[in-house]
Amino acid sequence: MATALKLLILSLFFFAVFSQGTNGQSCGTSSIQVQTINTGATVGGVDMVFEVEVKNLCPCAVRNVRLDGGGFMTTVDVDPSVFRSDDGVVYLVNGGEPIASMGVVSFRYAWDHFFQMTPRSLDVDGQC
Repeated sequence: MATALKLLILSLFFFAVFSQGTNGQSCGTSSIQVQTINTGATVGGVDMVFEVEVKNLCPCAVRNVRLDGGGFMTTVDVDPSVFRSDDGVVYLVNGGEPIASMGVVSFRYAWDHFFQMTPRSLDVDGQC
C-alpha cells in the first residue's frame, strides 16, 4: 500500500513538472511582461511618445499574444504587423507570429498619456 502511494505521489509530481514550462512555470498570461516607457520625445509639441515592450518570459515560444489595450489611441502610425486591433479593445502582438523565449516585440505610439496594457491571451507555440 505504501509503495503504491509513493508511486502515485511520484507520478503526480512528474505530471505537474512536465505539464508546465521547463523552468517549472506555467506559460500563461503572467509569462508576458508589458512595459511602457516615456521616451521623452513629443509629437506636435503635445503628445508624448511612448515605447511599449512586450517580452516573453515563458521558457517556450508563444504566439497569438493578445493585450487588453486600456482604451488605446495614438496620433502616430503603428505598424499593424507588430500591434493591431482585433476589435478596438483587444490587440494582437507581432501579427500572431511566434515570440521566442525572452524575445521582445516593441512599438511606439504617441498620446497625451500612457495606456495600461495587460496580457489577455496567448498560445504556446508547439511542444515545450
